[in-house]
Amino acid sequence: MGDVIEISLSDSTDDSSDEQDESENEFTGQFKLEKAKGNIECNSDSFDEDTETCPICFELWTSSGPHKVCCLRCGHLFGYSCVMKWFKAVGKKAKCPQCNAKANRRDVRVLYCKNLKVLDTTDRDRALAELEREKRGRQKAEQEAAEFKARCDLLHAEVLQLRDELQTTTGHHKVQSSRLQNTSEVPNHKASSSDGSTDFDGQYTLVNTLLISVGGNCRVMASCDYLNTLCVSQSSTNPIFRGFGIRKVNSSEQRLIKYVHLHTQPIRDLAFHPEAHDGIIASASLDKTLRLTSLLNDSIVQTYHCPVGIWSCCWAGDSNRLFAGCANGSIMLYDIRVTTGPIDVFYVPNNDAPVLGLQYLSPTVDQNISSSGGLLVGQLNKVTFMSESSVNPIAIQQTTNQERIESADGIAPIDNSENPASPDLLQDNSTSRSSNWLGNVPSYKPHNLPLEGSLVSLSALPQGRQFLASYRPSQRLPRVRHLLAELQSETSPIAETAYSCREIHNFWAGNRMKKLTRAKLFVGPSKESGLIAVAGNEDVNGALIWRCSDGTQMQVLQPPETTADNPILDVCPIFFSSTQSHYLTLLTDRMLHFYMWRTQNSY
Repeated sequence: MGDVIEISLSDSTDDSSDEQDESENEFTGQFKLEKAKGNIECNSDSFDEDTETCPICFELWTSSGPHKVCCLRCGHLFGYSCVMKWFKAVGKKAKCPQCNAKANRRDVRVLYCKNLKVLDTTDRDRALAELEREKRGRQKAEQEAAEFKARCDLLHAEVLQLRDELQTTTGHHKVQSSRLQNTSEVPNHKASSSDGSTDFDGQYTLVNTLLISVGGNCRVMASCDYLNTLCVSQSSTNPIFRGFGIRKVNSSEQRLIKYVHLHTQPIRDLAFHPEAHDGIIASASLDKTLRLTSLLNDSIVQTYHCPVGIWSCCWAGDSNRLFAGCANGSIMLYDIRVTTGPIDVFYVPNNDAPVLGLQYLSPTVDQNISSSGGLLVGQLNKVTFMSESSVNPIAIQQTTNQERIESADGIAPIDNSENPASPDLLQDNSTSRSSNWLGNVPSYKPHNLPLEGSLVSLSALPQGRQFLASYRPSQRLPRVRHLLAELQSETSPIAETAYSCREIHNFWAGNRMKKLTRAKLFVGPSKESGLIAVAGNEDVNGALIWRCSDGTQMQVLQPPETTADNPILDVCPIFFSSTQSHYLTLLTDRMLHFYMWRTQNSY
C-alpha cells in the first residue's frame, strides 16, 4: 500500500484564492449536476414556475438580504446572490438558467415584494369573454329593437291614414245614402217642418264632409265668397311650430287648400269685411293679439297687441276700421292706417265681463227705425248697443285715448310730440299737427238692452236691425233659447235718442249646452224662407233651422259623427253668385259638413 499524505487545515485556509476558485468550481459542477438531473426527471417540481423557491439553490426567497428575489429580462425569478454567482461562473456568455435566453448583469431587476403568489385568472378571463359576448348580443338586440320600432311607427302612421280614409269613405257613403233617400222622398211631398203644418219649397241636403284636423280644436270659421275660400280655425299639426292658425278650404270644390299659422293661443273669432274685396281676414286670439292676414299671399300684414286676451272682432262700416272685444270688457277701435295701436277704447259701464260677440249695424234711412249706426256688444251677462256719432277730431281723440290707456295700465303719459303716431300722408298742411287725414273718430254711447240670461252667441245682419241672441239653460229657463229681437229707438225733442229692443220670437232647443256654440242669422236661400236662423242642438245631434218670419222650424240637420259630446260649434252660409247656389256649412271639433239648398226642380 502507498503512503497517505495528510493535509493540515492550516494549509487549506492559508491560500484563500485557491479556496475561492475551488468553491466556484464546486458550485458550477453542482449546478450542472442538478441541471442534468432536472433534464432527466422531467416531472420534477424543482423548476416549477409556481413554486416559491429559487430554481438555482432551491431555497426560499427573501424580501431583503443577499437572497432577495429578482428577475431577468425574460421574466424568470431567482435569488439575487444565486443569479450573480451564475453570471460570475458563466462569464460573458451567460444565459437564463431556465429558458436559455440571453442575459446580462444589467438585466437584473430587484423585486420589492413581501409575498409573491401567482393569481389564477382563468375564471376572470372566462367571465370577461362572456361579458364581451353579452355586450355584442345586447347591441345587436338594441339595433333590432330600433328597426322594429321604426317599422311599428310606420305601420301606425299607415293605420291612421287608412282610418281617416275609412272615415271619409263612410261620410261619402252616408252622403250618397242621404241623397238617395231625399230623392225618393221629395217627389212625394215637400220638405216640411217638425209638426208637418207648413211646407217649404226646398231643403238643405248633405253633399260632402271634410276632415279638417285629426287632433280636433276647430272652433270658428268665416267665408270669403268672392275668393271661394272658407277659413276654419284649428291647432297646428306641426310638433315644431306649436300654436293655432286657419285652414283654407276651397268652398266651390270643397277641398282643403293650405294651413296658415297665425297665433300661439286659440283663435276666438274670425271676420271678413262684408263689402271690401281685399282678401283681408281679421283673427282675434287669446294670445293678446289681433292679426290681419292677406289670403292673396297667406302672409300677416298687421299685428295689434292688446293688454288682455281678445274674444271677438268685427269690421265697421268703414273698411279701414275694426273692433276688438277683450276679456276685461273693453272694446278697442283700430284703424288699419294707424299701426301703433287703437285709436279709441271704450267700455260698457259697470261691467267687465268678456266681450264674446260684436256685431256692427250700419246707419239706415228708414224713418221707423233709428238712422244712426252702432255696435252691438254681447257679454256673458248682458247685451249693449253702442250708438255711433262722428264728432271728435282724430288728433284730439288720439291724445285722449293714449291718456286713457296709460292711466288704466298705471303708466305715466308719454310725450309723443317729437314722434307723432300717424304721418300727414296728404302733406297739404304740414304745419298743422291736428290734420284730419283719417277723418273724424266716432264716439260711442252705451244703451243697455232689456235682455237677461247667460249669453253664448250674438249674430246680426249688417244692413238691418234684427239680431239673434243665444242663451244657455238657466234655473229660470232650463232650455237653450235663441232670441230673435229687433233694435228700436225713441226720439224726443227734449232728450237724447234712447234705444231698446223688441222680442220677436223665441226659438227653443234642448236642455243642455256643454260648449259655447255659435248660431247664425242670415237671409235664406229663397223668397219664401226670408230670414232664417241656424243653431246647433246637442239633443238632436245636429242643427236646427227656423224661419224667422213666423218662428217655424224648417229642418233638422244631422251630420255624420255629430253627437252630444261632439256638437256643432259654428255655422256659416255660403253663396256662389256664378251658379246662384246656396250652401250651409256646419263645423264640429274635427269635421266640416257641406249642405246644399235644393228645390223640387233640382231633384
